[in-house]
Amino acid sequence: MRYIVTPDEMNSLEREAFQKGVPPLLLMETAARRAFDALQTMVLPAARVVFLCGKGNNGGDGLAMARMWRLAGGEAAVVMPAPPATDSARANLAYVKALDIPVTEEMNGPADAVVDALFGTGFRGKLDEKDAAARLIEQANALGRPILSVDIPSGLDGRTGEAGVCIHATRTVTFHAAKRGLVFTKRPELVGELTVADIGLPRGAGLPWADDLAELLPPRTLAAHKGDCGRVTICAGSEGMAGAAVTAALACLRAGSGLVTALCPREVIPILQKTVPAAMCRALEDGTEVKHDVLLLGPGLAETEETWALLSRLHGGGPEVWDAGALNLLSRHPMPLGENAVITPHAGEAARLLGWEVSRVTDDLPAAALALQERYGCCVVLKSHVSVLAGPEGRVAVNAVPAPALAKGGSGDALAGILASLLGQGLPIFEAMQAACLWHSLAGRLAGERIGVRSALPQDVIECLGDTACGPTPHPSGFA
Repeated sequence: MRYIVTPDEMNSLEREAFQKGVPPLLLMETAARRAFDALQTMVLPAARVVFLCGKGNNGGDGLAMARMWRLAGGEAAVVMPAPPATDSARANLAYVKALDIPVTEEMNGPADAVVDALFGTGFRGKLDEKDAAARLIEQANALGRPILSVDIPSGLDGRTGEAGVCIHATRTVTFHAAKRGLVFTKRPELVGELTVADIGLPRGAGLPWADDLAELLPPRTLAAHKGDCGRVTICAGSEGMAGAAVTAALACLRAGSGLVTALCPREVIPILQKTVPAAMCRALEDGTEVKHDVLLLGPGLAETEETWALLSRLHGGGPEVWDAGALNLLSRHPMPLGENAVITPHAGEAARLLGWEVSRVTDDLPAAALALQERYGCCVVLKSHVSVLAGPEGRVAVNAVPAPALAKGGSGDALAGILASLLGQGLPIFEAMQAACLWHSLAGRLAGERIGVRSALPQDVIECLGDTACGPTPHPSGFA
């Protein structure tokens, strides 16, 4: 498990460390050393590296790195448009000058790589192109060389992820925990590969990592039989939307369910029995009650009053996953679902459930997830390029594994099936939410690599679930 903090929370942690006797210069040295280690993996030892250093402690990190690069045998040049404003930064500038490292206010000469330490996480808003620092940033981007950003790409708001003129980092090394803006930015290409470096401070809110998957997934004994592995009933499908039921049922089975029954319109049954023969089917029209451990409601359902009456009758008791059509019906008939239910809306569905504009949801995903939890009294998986999970007792987690292959209709049906399956296999609800989102994203990454991010289908992602769950994944989660 990794963690997310806001810039203000990070500042509070640092102040607390200083009050306990940690010297600021030592913390700066530790941070600089972690970023320097990353720099060594990006360019050859004798390379000429230009260090863009601001006046604050972020600039001090960059100055310390310049000194380390020179002492390691590399060629360093510092660009510092304004004098340092903190004691730690001033101390490192003095050391840089003692080593005869050139310090200028403008970029001069070639560079094999650039270290960006202009602005730290305290930067707010958007950098205007007329700002003096904007020219340095644009010059650095135009070099076409690797850029390592220290803590956060300069020009990116550490709270919101907004950016105007901004460094396009090849790699970002952030300290202690991923900053909120790094995770929720709508321009993740500015961040590049994100590494979180431990500098010895306490922790914050949950962010599942690729190497957490094996621990999150439920174990299976050698003596396991289908009755041990969960019975899931999927109420899904309608004319023209049979594929949603197929995708959810297939994902549920691939994720490990022992028994899956599709409760669907009679005309959908032949399609399901041909495409997912391991799933059983019952006709909605027959009103058949099916024994189950978990209900999945919604993929491809017709959004009619008759369907709402059916959902109302089925609702209650054990764990439930509400998705797609069920969510749109819920927005018309709002009611508390209870702590055993999970809703899985995308931003548009969330907006309908809350009566908000879509932009309000996407501008603050955590706030929207918590608002949904409060309004419907249930757990929430709010799906976006970054998904926010709101669970029992105020628990919050974020799935920030980038998987552009999932940008295709049917991906949500697959996720709902995986989540229902894991709940049926006995995982506690919050752990099932984390595992389902992480597993789905990692399988999406693998499918994108094998088939292409444009060409991978939800069925391809489902096919990759098994390989993704078998031991360490070869695909980084976007963080290291």
